[in-house]
Amino acid sequence: MNKKSHLKYDISDLVKDSSEIKNNEWKIIQKLSLPEIYNERSLDELKKGVVIDVESTGLAIGYDDIIQIALLPFEYEIPSGNIIRVFKEEAYEGLREPNIPITEEASLITGITDEMVKNKNIDNKVISEIVNNADIIIAHNAFFDRPMVEQHWDCFKKIPWSCTFSSINWLEEGFNSAKLELLGINFGWYYDGHTALNDCEACLALLSETLPKSNKTVLSACREYAINKSYLIRALNAPYDKRQLLRRRGYRWRPADQPNGKVWWKELPSYKEEAVWLNSKIYKTRINIPITEVTALDRYSDRIWEFN
Repeated sequence: MNKKSHLKYDISDLVKDSSEIKNNEWKIIQKLSLPEIYNERSLDELKKGVVIDVESTGLAIGYDDIIQIALLPFEYEIPSGNIIRVFKEEAYEGLREPNIPITEEASLITGITDEMVKNKNIDNKVISEIVNNADIIIAHNAFFDRPMVEQHWDCFKKIPWSCTFSSINWLEEGFNSAKLELLGINFGWYYDGHTALNDCEACLALLSETLPKSNKTVLSACREYAINKSYLIRALNAPYDKRQLLRRRGYRWRPADQPNGKVWWKELPSYKEEAVWLNSKIYKTRINIPITEVTALDRYSDRIWEFN
């Protein structure tokens, strides 16, 4: 299979003699340029995915609002996880006037101002058409993007999601950061952020890369994670003096201003061993640990926090 790269040049194009580069003293990175055709099609089954990114007035889910959204459809094969084609002509990027002012920090990061979004609206029909034609939606921070878009468009609730940030153990793969910009540099490219579509293109480029330890494409690893169910484990009423122990164990704090918040939580592929640990190390007694099954249809969504 002939694979096209999003890198325009080979090292031989840049230096006359590769011996000029010694002992890893140099690292050459190139500006990202997505090809429309990534790989020649094989006999594997074809699927269609969508990369999504949103920009917002700030980072407070439930308070801040979307100011820009981008969707980038692509075609890929299973089980290989090879990207075949990028549908650039079907990509969508739109601005939206939020219900609150854009913070100064958000404007500095995105370059988007209140004046730029005044009277702007997202084309809801286009959003629905793109999403409903996909079998998976992927973001680089789905814990933020999914709750934000589900506040406005129900179509996002019906499609499985995955996340290039959290679906992969980047430390185990040899990376010391999961930031999109730094991952790109490690793979040999950089891009112009922070517009939503540029971030989508960078995320798609990341999906095409091969993980150095597991030797899977990033897309294949994300899809594998999405297929498997997991479990939301909540450490309800955990003693205050155990907070550092929980944090070191990988638990995250859900703030009190969010539904069913004020709780430490984590998501794992199994729960029995973790329940034993909580009873032994946190509660010092045997209690029933609240466990919620999670699938790709509700993972990253605030809907997993809707308990009876």
